[in-house]
Amino acid sequence: MKRKFLVTAVVAVMSLSLIFAVACAGEFNELEVLDKNLGNHENLDVVEGMSAYDLVMEAYENWCNDTNYVREEYFSFAANDGVIASRNTHMIRKIKGDEIYSQEIIYGTGFDSGSCAKKYYFDGTNAYYTNNTNKKDLTMDETTKELSTASWGEFAPFAGDIAEENRVLTEHMTTYDLSKREYLAQEHDDKVYTADGVYYCTLTIDCAAETMKTTHRAALDEFLANTGAKEQGFTCENTTIDFAIREIDGVMKIVIWKRNEVYSGKHASFAIPVDCKQTCLAYFTYGNAEITSDDLAGLNK
Repeated sequence: MKRKFLVTAVVAVMSLSLIFAVACAGEFNELEVLDKNLGNHENLDVVEGMSAYDLVMEAYENWCNDTNYVREEYFSFAANDGVIASRNTHMIRKIKGDEIYSQEIIYGTGFDSGSCAKKYYFDGTNAYYTNNTNKKDLTMDETTKELSTASWGEFAPFAGDIAEENRVLTEHMTTYDLSKREYLAQEHDDKVYTADGVYYCTLTIDCAAETMKTTHRAALDEFLANTGAKEQGFTCENTTIDFAIREIDGVMKIVIWKRNEVYSGKHASFAIPVDCKQTCLAYFTYGNAEITSDDLAGLNK
């Protein structure tokens, strides 16, 4: 039985009680994709007899079972073009055998309250974490959008559910339910395209109002909780996830994916229209993961 295809749809947490005092909080950071063919299939060759849905599910299963890879991910969010809030994140996650290492910087503006620099490390038996929430330590280069922190803090024993945390870090990709092909939108293009030995495709997810309330209820609940929006009047455009997949050592593996989401609603307390846009872009490399002493600086077992 196939696992559900999961990625947390992380969105900015907004406090809108002071909305009228806001002039400009930030702007949406259009993430630049290094592969020009990702999501752009017009001039590519079609692979006969291959299904985008089947290929993605196969590659997803292979990713869940992989024990040596690095995932580098960028996330950009803006509410009302950044006037209400914006968020940029940069994450590096390394899986090597039984070890899991993850570091992430989250930089928010306006009413986003999630800014932090955090790390997590599982050594195969025990888990440790850091979480520096002092925004004064965080910086974002306005030109390059590069994020940095003056301090990660000291590692402490992880107090949560280690098994669940490890599952999320190694399997969780989206809260949309993609366990069945019929959960895709009618306009979904199930063709697979190819260029230079790479397979490209896009999954288009049905995000109609009734579908969000049933099939993708978990995704809807997450949006509502993180934005403070009312369920009534909440709308979401059909989400797309673009993939670049390559055969590596005889196995289909995801090398890039990019999730694109646009949604809107009204705040539950103030009935203020909120239009949100977010993009998540991830790159995967396999077989060369190294968890370094710099990664684990401040860890005293």
